[in-house]
Amino acid sequence: MTETSGSQPPGWDMRRTVSSRAVQDRLAAEVLRKLSLAASADRKEDRDIICSEVFADITGDLNSAAQGSTGTLYTRWYEVLAPYFCADEGASEALLSACRRLWGQPFTTPTFALLLHQWLLVHPGAGGADQRLKYLNVLVSGARQLFVGDAETGSAAFAPMFSFLAERVVLSPGGARLAALPETGREAVMALAASFAPYYLGPSGDYVTFLDSFPAPSAVSAGRPPPRDPGRDGGRREGVDFALDRAVEALAREVTAEPGVLAFLAALRALGGTGLLGALRTSTRIRLQAELYALTQPGGPRYASRAVNRAAFRALDALFPRGRRARRLVNAAFRVLHPGEWPWLWWDALWDGARAVRAWARLAGRAARGLWARLAARLRWRPGTGRGILCG
Repeated sequence: MTETSGSQPPGWDMRRTVSSRAVQDRLAAEVLRKLSLAASADRKEDRDIICSEVFADITGDLNSAAQGSTGTLYTRWYEVLAPYFCADEGASEALLSACRRLWGQPFTTPTFALLLHQWLLVHPGAGGADQRLKYLNVLVSGARQLFVGDAETGSAAFAPMFSFLAERVVLSPGGARLAALPETGREAVMALAASFAPYYLGPSGDYVTFLDSFPAPSAVSAGRPPPRDPGRDGGRREGVDFALDRAVEALAREVTAEPGVLAFLAALRALGGTGLLGALRTSTRIRLQAELYALTQPGGPRYASRAVNRAAFRALDALFPRGRRARRLVNAAFRVLHPGEWPWLWWDALWDGARAVRAWARLAGRAARGLWARLAARLRWRPGTGRGILCG
């Protein structure tokens, strides 16, 4: 009798699949039971408590035993339940019915987004033709709350949900899943993915690839894939402009905590030298430059921290290298008007001076080593005489 891969016994994968399905069945039944209990509660306080417990349960971490029964790819319970509801239409309809009775509760919308995002985005008939746009708007609203929470705390608890939204829907091959969405809901889903792509994709090449592959909203239609060739109809230009415009809007209005702002700035800085800024409209370029410049200021309107100020300057220098010295001088002049910034102004001056001295010292050392290497190449040692002779 042969064994499967590794040292696992025959049929081990099948048993784990059955075990995973059983765990999903129990979890889904418990979620539906609690939500039904909350919907039937008379007091608002009771409904709030039960809904908060459900949200805490599905966003909790999986322990080692749970990962062994559900698969090591999952780290949180909602990752286990979302595929289950996507595959089980009856369970999804039951969950949708329970959520409709609890729309007024603060935790209902994010819970709805976590558990039903795959079902709504994958199945064209999910939710019914008449109410589908409404449910997509609820999904986008709940997901935005979750993504903002991640950016405000510097965590990545809902990164798997963003990955599904970006990779399996917005960048789906041929744009089939995007084209199946109602037009208004389609643009809202694209805007959601574009808004938080800098945070979740970071300064690596993933964000550059995301922008370069982002479809043009006006070109996504049934039966026609989104264009990617800028030389034909400007599809890439429109897609890049749309995505960056939504990212700047999120940076200006929604992402305010230092961890999220730093992640956005690092991702935007990585766009320097890629040529993608050339695909932007003038208004988008000005808006991006203005937002970055606002983050370099010590005071209002953003009141950014010193770390954010420095990161914004680096992003500005990478994206808009022209006018770098003028920006520094204007920033120094504004800091003189803020007495609280004087110690930092002196510190920056000393730090920049030390960096300049270090750079000059490296340059002088490199020049000295090069001169010595050239002199050594022209000298040849004569054995036995203790002297060298000049060659050439």
